[in-house]
Amino acid sequence: MRSYDAIVIGTGHSGLVAAFYLARAGWSVLMLERRDLVGGTCVTEEIFAGYRGSSVANASHSLDPRILRDMDLTRFGLRFRRPELGSLTMFADGRALAPWPDRAKRRSEIAKFARSERDLDGFYGVLAFFRAVAQRMDVSFYDPPPSLPEVAARFRTPAQQRAFEQVMFGSVADILEEHLDSPELQAFFAGTAVATNLVGPRTPGSAYLLLQRPLWEESLRRAGSHEENDLMMRNAAPLGGIGAITGAMAEACRALGVEIRTGAEVARIVCERGRAAGVALADGTEFRARRVLSNASPKLTLTRLLGPADLGDDLYRQAEAIPMKGSSAKVHLALDGTARFAAATSDEENLLFLGTNFRVAPSIEVLQQAYHEAVAGRWPERPTITGMIDSAHDPSLTPPGCHFVSISVRGVPYHLAHGTWDEQKDDLGKAVIATLEDHIPNLSQVLADYHVYSPADLEREFALPEGNGAHGDIVPGRIFDARPMPGCAGQRTPVPGLYLCGVGTWPGNFMSGVTGYNAATQMLADARSPDPAA
Repeated sequence: MRSYDAIVIGTGHSGLVAAFYLARAGWSVLMLERRDLVGGTCVTEEIFAGYRGSSVANASHSLDPRILRDMDLTRFGLRFRRPELGSLTMFADGRALAPWPDRAKRRSEIAKFARSERDLDGFYGVLAFFRAVAQRMDVSFYDPPPSLPEVAARFRTPAQQRAFEQVMFGSVADILEEHLDSPELQAFFAGTAVATNLVGPRTPGSAYLLLQRPLWEESLRRAGSHEENDLMMRNAAPLGGIGAITGAMAEACRALGVEIRTGAEVARIVCERGRAAGVALADGTEFRARRVLSNASPKLTLTRLLGPADLGDDLYRQAEAIPMKGSSAKVHLALDGTARFAAATSDEENLLFLGTNFRVAPSIEVLQQAYHEAVAGRWPERPTITGMIDSAHDPSLTPPGCHFVSISVRGVPYHLAHGTWDEQKDDLGKAVIATLEDHIPNLSQVLADYHVYSPADLEREFALPEGNGAHGDIVPGRIFDARPMPGCAGQRTPVPGLYLCGVGTWPGNFMSGVTGYNAATQMLADARSPDPAA
């Protein structure tokens, strides 16, 4: 039986990043993937015959530029197109807010939705508020996670303390209403704040997700990778869909000797004498390694790949109690033609809209109602959605003149009050199409087919507990040294030799690569430690 220096469970982007840095340090690395395709949730798939696109994760605007350079991903074919427009938020009246990168053009766009004199300044006031809180917080995503009291102590004056408490314990609606009168401008920010989390805009702690981007910007600035962007947003479309990134990462790993096996489902982490010693596959095959890194959900890793005897009864029960509360589904559309946005004033503008990240988030009230419906075990008839059209940047993904649309549906409960997801997912798909048709009037004319991943499908197919793409909501109480749970923060676990990476560990941050980088850094440091338990 061959032994490795490290085994990585799962080939999501964080696992690939970690494997690269471990292999670059001279380690022998084995990666094991349960599916037949490398990339975890960051994959490009042929959902319909002849139509390929990003099937689960859509956006890649948080990728660490240093990791891109270190892995030399352009050498392995990765190419980006940077759209002129970063996002498009569509409202119930058919209008849409396009935050253009040109400041004068953006200010003119914001003015269209202003309800009062303070709205123009208030839009930038919201950005400035979260940037100031991030700077005062003084947290780097590359450092070990701090405690909440440690961070809170950095806010000293009454004004600073109030800002901290607003973000951590207040609601995003309260903050937005303090700065803005326009319901549309409020919805622009609120839609981002509630994305991926099962919260409403009026839920305490719902503002934290708006802090994630400026915290990341501050971390990049410290690392020397910062690019100035006054909207705190990078937008980059990988040609070939999101899977082009993980595909190039896999090739970078293979070039360093990393062994990648697909169709290899890990059933158990093997522990011997109190430490991780390897893994056993579902077919009984075992592989040995001195260190094991799991890119799977922390809850899955700690409760299904380990047992109480490995983790200890108290920590095992704590891991079982990690809340998932999945709130997302996916809908894919095959278009036999080109979507025409109602808000587009010209063919040129429609082309720009096709290539951006679009969102239907009409108002704080609509978002809050969607949350209430989800808590009650129902999904809204007019769902909140975000979408990308990869084929707008790479026509080779679809037949000529056709498009693939990948839509994330928010506020969708895993636990239904009545019925099952297998019974209801087709109706959800139709509701999403009806919602989008309000903003793309020719949708029914060009729609060739649709496909739905319910929260239950995401759990079955992609090993996302309850369909939670963040491996657990990124909200106060589940960040800093409480992510994924107290006593198991950062990338180390209480089991010597076992490490975690991925969005379920601090700092989360979706597709940045930082958790994989941090895991590899910690593993290499522990290997140099004289402590035999490390």
